[in-house]
Amino acid sequence: MIYTITLNPALDHFLDVDDLRVDDANRVKGECLYAGGKGIDVSRAIRQLGGDSMALGFIGGHTGQVMIELLKAEGVTCYFTPIAQETRRNIIVTTARRRTQTMLNSRGPMVTKAEWAAFLAHLTLLNLRDAYVVVSGSLPRGVPTDAYRQIIALVQSRGARAVLDADGPCLKSGLRAKPFAIKPNVNELRRLTGKPLGSETAILRAVEPVHRAGVEVVIVSRGSKGILLIGPQERYRATPPPVTVRSTVGAGDSAVAGFVFTHASGKGLEACARIATAAGTAATLASGNQLCRMDDVRRLASKVKVVSF
Repeated sequence: MIYTITLNPALDHFLDVDDLRVDDANRVKGECLYAGGKGIDVSRAIRQLGGDSMALGFIGGHTGQVMIELLKAEGVTCYFTPIAQETRRNIIVTTARRRTQTMLNSRGPMVTKAEWAAFLAHLTLLNLRDAYVVVSGSLPRGVPTDAYRQIIALVQSRGARAVLDADGPCLKSGLRAKPFAIKPNVNELRRLTGKPLGSETAILRAVEPVHRAGVEVVIVSRGSKGILLIGPQERYRATPPPVTVRSTVGAGDSAVAGFVFTHASGKGLEACARIATAAGTAATLASGNQLCRMDDVRRLASKVKVVSF
């Protein structure tokens, strides 16, 4: 079983305009709603890949109910912990003329100590033996700063493999619980290590202490250059074919979905590198927050160049 955790989800409202003029009326040419948040995006992408998962986290108010209905419509199973305050709502404005994207991200709700305790209690009710648990995104207000450390320690003590995709203090805190895998991009790895990462050699050196700290697999995403997947005994460079990028929203989450879905299927790290790269690249072909599509992943997978180095 695959579980995803999104503690600070959001209802993403995408608006398309010709141009964004300040202090003037702007006519919306198109709009759509998506259930958003990094872990939720992973669950949505896994569904696109033909797999199943369960989305966990906090949900509240009318906005939260809209998100649940949207996820159900996509075939994503949910087991959210209810909270008193309203789930946040983000607005993303895309301009056709300038090809810009402006994001207005809400601050989000305050989570109480009782709600945090209820979430941890929910985790203990799940069958976590041999499961994968993806922990990603930002923390809502009120949640302990070491929330990811607590979650990873809890799920792995019950036999799960935790996959962490976070930045800054969340990443540092989560690493203390020795997750099975992490997926930083180059900037996130640079902030974690405090070292310049201008070459593959520098990236490999930066990953060495992470392995020694107990993390088995490190997946470093590098945008159009693909990913470096570094395991205990193997390391792979996966490079995608050139594509015309429509949106980079959810590309990293799709890559995580590709890795987890493939690894949970019993495939080796080379196959994981290939599908993760294909899924991340496929997400850039879709507009808005549509994530990867199976047909694109299949087509791109055969064109991804995977090299052991």
